[in-house]
Amino acid sequence: MEYRNEISAAAPECRGKDDSETIQNAVDLAASSGIGKVVIPRINPRTGEPIWIIGRTVYLPSDTTVILDNCHLRLEDDVRSNIFRNSKAFKPEGNTLEGEEHDIRIIGIGNAVLDGGKPNGLCEQLHRDDPEKYPNMNVNLLIFMHNVRNFEVRGIKFIESRWWAVCFMFCRWGIISDLDFRMYGTLENQDGVDLRIGCEYITIENITGITGDDTVALTALPREMTFEGELYVSGKSFDIHDITIRNIISSTHGCGIVRLLCEDRAKEYNITITDIKDTGETIAGAAVLIGTTDKFLMREPHKMGEFKNIIIRNVTTTAQRGISFCESVQNMIVENFTVYGKNEIGLRFYDNFEGKNVRIRDFTYDSDPENADSVFCFADAESDIGELEIERVRASSPKYIFRGREIEVKDFVYEAPSEGVFTHEKPNLRSAYGRYHKYSYGKLIENRPDDSRFKNS
Repeated sequence: MEYRNEISAAAPECRGKDDSETIQNAVDLAASSGIGKVVIPRINPRTGEPIWIIGRTVYLPSDTTVILDNCHLRLEDDVRSNIFRNSKAFKPEGNTLEGEEHDIRIIGIGNAVLDGGKPNGLCEQLHRDDPEKYPNMNVNLLIFMHNVRNFEVRGIKFIESRWWAVCFMFCRWGIISDLDFRMYGTLENQDGVDLRIGCEYITIENITGITGDDTVALTALPREMTFEGELYVSGKSFDIHDITIRNIISSTHGCGIVRLLCEDRAKEYNITITDIKDTGETIAGAAVLIGTTDKFLMREPHKMGEFKNIIIRNVTTTAQRGISFCESVQNMIVENFTVYGKNEIGLRFYDNFEGKNVRIRDFTYDSDPENADSVFCFADAESDIGELEIERVRASSPKYIFRGREIEVKDFVYEAPSEGVFTHEKPNLRSAYGRYHKYSYGKLIENRPDDSRFKNS
């Protein structure tokens, strides 16, 4: 049989015993025929319904484009499976430079939906406690690409993923764009877009919606993320670099709208973050979260110079903290950053922060009086904070200007604080994460605040 430009998953010759097999047959036919393009239509001809139930992962080889044409793909109840994964992921031949796959695209048209469906009971703590019995949570990713170059994921709505929605590891030269997330903290760690170890030259743009955890996360964690070594790509670096993140319009349940993190000697550098708008539908922990205070992840904290060359511009947020600086930073510019509404602390500097050529300018603090705490908060009054220059700051209605220590701020205009310019006291902040999540790593959060904005939470 001859084909023109594409293979339809609705074609009779692709019909399988279930929807996963049907789509896989279409992908395999597209690959063997040299066409390389598969279209999944809205109506599933096997059932006549506008939904496709995915019970097993669909594997995509190199030179494959999948068009989601107004279709809805939903994970089958109780299965432990991705929806899409490149064909060599989790296979030995995918762990070498020679095994790198290429030119894989998943593109949505109209109302294209990937749906996590009913949860399957897995959580991170179960795997940590008994890895022989419970698999790693990577089995719950909706889209996973590993060791792929020249890729694109675009134009898709994600509903209630069972863990991270889309994840990339050791991937390069890619575009992730026009994704909408509808994830309401019903499960732990419902990140939106995750770049893990070894990602480079990637653009993430035009991201909207609500995520249960970090909306966009760049985390180079070699020991945490290689899953006991089975995903390490021989010959590739663990570093994340040359990443552009722009036009993010979202909110997240108690976490970071943008999360940046590297440990265990991995580096993160040449990162540009622009045009971030917090919609305020939930209370984020921070608009930008840099580093971590989590001892589980900080087994070998990054050193000065391993996190560097970062630009952050044009951010507005109602997050609990505007930016959280948890570890050392080199060569950073923050410009045109505004906190307002339910924001409590403008800039939070934790014990491990040290700056080298860090410049913050054009910062506006305009939080509601009932929420406002402090413009600048330092956890340690004695540690060396290094080279930190802050200028052109405007602040209204803070409780304090400085917590922990006072620093020089050039061109600083502020209204009289309600409690004082400076206090040594540490803030008594409740966890933004706990406002939304009943469970953390499988365990009930005690003394959970009652001001969650998510209904029935």
